[in-house]
Amino acid sequence: MPRPAPGVERTVALITFLSAHPDQLFGLSDLARRLDLNKATAHAMLAALTDAGWLARDVVDKTYRLGPALIAVGDAAGGPERRALELARPHMRRLRDELGVQVVASTAHGDDIVILAVESHADAPAGLGSRPGSRVPLSPPLGTVFVAWSETATVESWLRRLNTRLDDHRLGAYRDVIKTIRRRGYTVALEDDRRDGLSTALHTLADNDGDAEVRAAVERVLQAMSTRDDYLLADLDGIESHQLSMISAPIFDTAGRVCLALTLSGFPRNLRSQEVEPYGQRLTDVTSKITKRSGGRAPDESFS
Repeated sequence: MPRPAPGVERTVALITFLSAHPDQLFGLSDLARRLDLNKATAHAMLAALTDAGWLARDVVDKTYRLGPALIAVGDAAGGPERRALELARPHMRRLRDELGVQVVASTAHGDDIVILAVESHADAPAGLGSRPGSRVPLSPPLGTVFVAWSETATVESWLRRLNTRLDDHRLGAYRDVIKTIRRRGYTVALEDDRRDGLSTALHTLADNDGDAEVRAAVERVLQAMSTRDDYLLADLDGIESHQLSMISAPIFDTAGRVCLALTLSGFPRNLRSQEVEPYGQRLTDVTSKITKRSGGRAPDESFS
């Protein structure tokens, strides 16, 4: 196992924290307190990053924000996700206005789902991961849209990411849902009685990125949710109405991998079974168009 690099970890924590609060300015003392650093360490780090242009310092009130040099870094690192997001933004606004819901663009990075953009009316109910820059664990039952079109080994790794004790029944149920998602083209998740706890934990995680205790609390909620059979909706028939948590659809890159997902959330009321499909079809019309315009392609159906 590689040795920890405290200086790198502190720098990553600082940049991640500031990216999660792009409209706020923070002074030395506040950053040191929030990131659990002593002031001398924080001061040296802030000075070095400011000299590099990664941070900008207000000379009057002595506060910090992300600097202009990171724009070039972000452009270089964006890849297909950046191109897809540029194409998605006007569609996200149209979906927001047309459907009256929150629209979230996200990508998968390592073991996390990273929120990239959010379009929402002020009076719309907030969905999960409603702040750009925030991270959500890519673990069952979250993230099916990112793994449903993956190879079997990737799916199996995701299934056991947090909960290694899922029984055969639930593992089989997840595999069946993933097959349904791939055939249908989008994921559907229902409201869950644990969702309020998850929402609270995720918002706390967004405010305390890198806090191991907060992340552990989120993972405990997800472990509990992963044992439920009624969160991910496979069959749209047979239930009078659904209170949906989210509908997600993928955008594919040139290799047929999911580079971006668009998610509808914050539904204002229960939807009858026949109303769910038009939402999913409208969303997949958009994601298919973005995939095509960005030069991407849906993966072959030949994988197992």
